[in-house]
Amino acid sequence: MNGFELRTAAMPAHANLERPVAKRRLDPIDKPARPLGAKRAALQRQRVTTSTRPARQRRCGTEPGISLLASHDDKVTFLLRSTTFGLLMERTQRQIHGVCLVQAMVFPDAESFDRWCGCEPLRFEDGLLFNKLVREGHAAFAHIR
Repeated sequence: MNGFELRTAAMPAHANLERPVAKRRLDPIDKPARPLGAKRAALQRQRVTTSTRPARQRRCGTEPGISLLASHDDKVTFLLRSTTFGLLMERTQRQIHGVCLVQAMVFPDAESFDRWCGCEPLRFEDGLLFNKLVREGHAAFAHIR
């Protein structure tokens, strides 16, 4: 030919095969969670379905000077009680799966209560409940004096 020959090199046989896709090694933490046992699943369902609010309302509704405030979904509740030491407030926050955080605080005067209210994240999440909390707190301080 005239110097422009097309030469083909023989390719090895394994080069014609498609390259296997690299597989990522799975750690045990990457696997789906194990299903709960029968007893744990029953406890989980019981925690989600039971609500302690009706019992607390009956207890709090009969005593004077106690008020219970709750969000519309009962995730956050406030129990306010006037004492000789000031305003006793119990803040309860419930999670979906039964985790419950309870904080108890005593405010000796309205100024310390107002400072706490200025830092409470509920004022952004549920403004109506927050305003009701502030009103009830100030009314309790007026009742103490």
